[in-house]
Amino acid sequence: MLSRPLHLLAGCFLAGLGLHASGGTGAYRLDWPHPGEVLTYRACGCADACWVAEVRHRRTQALQARLRCDCETLFYEQPSAPARTGTLGSCEPIHRNGRKPEAIRERLEQFLHPGAGGPPGATRP
Repeated sequence: MLSRPLHLLAGCFLAGLGLHASGGTGAYRLDWPHPGEVLTYRACGCADACWVAEVRHRRTQALQARLRCDCETLFYEQPSAPARTGTLGSCEPIHRNGRKPEAIRERLEQFLHPGAGGPPGATRP
């Protein structure tokens, strides 16, 4: 019979294996034309249908906005404007047409920099 510390050690080891096998990638930058801000993207599974995109202040790394997909539903978070936080419907508009990085950038610009980006005729949130 294993002692309690060995049970804990074994549990931590197995949990680490599970996290490693759960998918996902390291974060990398996407094009973001706004000085002083950085847009990063990381996948978390579902064949790249689960992901998180964040805009952060370049110097302080403070979160400006987060757009994420849990494989089906799109969520938005803006710490400076909690009333704008919530669900945005399906992730499908972001995933289709092979333009995911551009679609993510355009959607975040609609919230953070209205009038500064997005295709002509894009609808505003």
